[in-house]
Amino acid sequence: MRRLPLVLVLLAGGLPACRGVSVATQNLDVVLSSTDNFRYQGVTTDRWKDMADAVLSTLRAVTSASSQPETPSAIPDPTEFALENLMALAASREGPDDWRDNEQVRVFTRFAVYAPSQLCRERALTLLEPHAHRLSVSGPYVRPAEVATAAELIEAVDGLLDGLRAVASAPEDATARADLEAALEIVEALELDVQGGARLLRSLGPFLRHRMLPADLRERAAALSLEIQGPMVREALWSGVRDRSAFVRAAGMRVSLAVLGDAFRVEAVLSLSPRAGLSPWILEEYGGFGLPDQPVEGSAVHVAVADDYVVHGLPLAARRETAEGLELRVAVVYALLRVAVSEGVYPIEARHAVMGALSELTDGEVKSLRPEIWEDWWVEAGNALMEQAQALEEAGGSE
Repeated sequence: MRRLPLVLVLLAGGLPACRGVSVATQNLDVVLSSTDNFRYQGVTTDRWKDMADAVLSTLRAVTSASSQPETPSAIPDPTEFALENLMALAASREGPDDWRDNEQVRVFTRFAVYAPSQLCRERALTLLEPHAHRLSVSGPYVRPAEVATAAELIEAVDGLLDGLRAVASAPEDATARADLEAALEIVEALELDVQGGARLLRSLGPFLRHRMLPADLRERAAALSLEIQGPMVREALWSGVRDRSAFVRAAGMRVSLAVLGDAFRVEAVLSLSPRAGLSPWILEEYGGFGLPDQPVEGSAVHVAVADDYVVHGLPLAARRETAEGLELRVAVVYALLRVAVSEGVYPIEARHAVMGALSELTDGEVKSLRPEIWEDWWVEAGNALMEQAQALEEAGGSE
């Protein structure tokens, strides 16, 4: 037993200073159940408990002591507990990059889509923005025609884990490698949603973290993780901009505006007010993301879109001096204007935000929070736009 203090010292010295990813993911997996409800009791952990568990596990192996079942503890406020762990997971620099990204996307997408708390869904969506950039997420999300069933997922995950473990134990075994290749092909053929993708990412996590695989197969596992992550992030953003909560929709809109490009930016602003009267070509060209019309009471969404236009201005297609560019410019400005002047319809926060966007789009020509000022401006601007359209038509400026 005299060796035990030395074991403790060596283990404590070898443990990382911060175990943010491993601790946070364990807690977040505990608090959000498989039925997408919050648990008020579970086996949670923290940095020091996690360190102690690692030490005790090694001591049990040395002394042949049997492990005792862990006792669940109370989680009085699951929302607060989840938020703290989401932020810890986002801030952690623990472990290899590809493992950390794997775990963050796995957890953030699941919480963005399924968490019962709107605060957690909003925070998870916001934390997905750097991953959306990293994965070069673009274009509309297309829902799979038929996602993998629970039985198919169980079979695929079991086969993948068996194959990974066999190769980790015997890297040169040709049969083990062939079995793993077959398991990877099955997984790669699956149509996955966030739930299914999260299960697969969780099975890949230990092999990305501990580098148990030969270099070539570890690269294959990392590539598979990336292939799964992209659609999961895309689905989370798709779900976010359709969330039942305007607070969450605004977060989904902000992230989507930042990563999905000008086509989304146009469609987002057109969704703020009724789209009746728009040219068919605009509806077709800028309807690919399928954004629903925003409810008039959803002021947080209107503010999110207006803020984006304050910072980034008109999309390139609406700045072109062509007939189509002019028509699109009118459509964008008029969508904002309808919100700005509709007193008693849209909340004041929404109307003031779009007035700020209009001021930026007009290069500060008008700065006012009075709807009648904007109505007067539109009369003059409308005449100028008609003259500009006529000039373009005479010059054959249509593309």
